[in-house]
Amino acid sequence: MGESGSLVMIIILMILAFAASFWLRNVLTKRAVLKVVKIFYQHNALGMNGAKTPHELGLERPDLVARMMKPRDYKQTALQLLVKEDVIRVTDGKLYLIEGKLDPKYRLGGQ
Repeated sequence: MGESGSLVMIIILMILAFAASFWLRNVLTKRAVLKVVKIFYQHNALGMNGAKTPHELGLERPDLVARMMKPRDYKQTALQLLVKEDVIRVTDGKLYLIEGKLDPKYRLGGQ
């Protein structure tokens, strides 16, 4: 019973660790979505006329050395998610946010 009990405990701990990693990734991505939306508001990139390049917004992908030396930045994941959800559109290499498609809980200024 001792060996099987410890094996079950190890399996349970592994499942909990796996679930915790998904939960943490979800939380960090949601936080990054808020940061990305805030960046678009700060740079007034809220329509096609205000479209900015990723460099102007500070959202370009870091190079390999920066990615290896710093903790993971979830802003790229959040940006891809917002593009996929059609909240952020890409035109001629420039990005802009469509406020009408943005979930109200992510809007700034209580709009």
